[in-house]
Amino acid sequence: MSQGPNDHGIVELSVKLGELQVTIKGPVRKAAKLLQDITSRGPPSSPAGTSETSFAVVSEAEHTSSRRSETSAEIEASFEGCPADLIADGHRLSGGPLSGQDRVRRAWLAGKWARAFSSGRSSTPNATPQLPLRSRFYAVLRSERLQRPTIYRSARSYWACVGELASSDSISHSFPSEQEAKVYFAGAGVSDFDILQ
Repeated sequence: MSQGPNDHGIVELSVKLGELQVTIKGPVRKAAKLLQDITSRGPPSSPAGTSETSFAVVSEAEHTSSRRSETSAEIEASFEGCPADLIADGHRLSGGPLSGQDRVRRAWLAGKWARAFSSGRSSTPNATPQLPLRSRFYAVLRSERLQRPTIYRSARSYWACVGELASSDSISHSFPSEQEAKVYFAGAGVSDFDILQ
């Protein structure tokens, strides 16, 4: 998004916590405060260690005007499949209900959706199915505070980068492994990025 909403505007914030999708729409400061309160508590009744969240910030004006004639199914059908070499490397991932290869495919698809959102093909990033694994790596595809995409190894650094959600232009995703964060960037078409603490 090229501009953040102003303090007096209306904003729509969407966050996925565990199996719940929460959307907040209202004045910027009040919506951001409520979202911060909700995300600091984490998902209700979530399995121990589950902390993955994804979110999008869309100003009301952009949300209304950015609707495209393409459906989600049409957008997803246009995505090329995950390269075989990335899928093969998935054997190193373990834990959770998905195989390592399926976790790689999941990260690739999340990256494809992030690119579609970033380019304006989609008004929101598509929700990624949750994993019952703790997120330890935070891939920031876009933020006004970054010169290029970055993977953060700490939640504290990640939040320092994306800042207040209501005024952030960031696009990001969290993952249990660095490998998945790198696949996310590959899916989004990013090959040059930083990895920071």
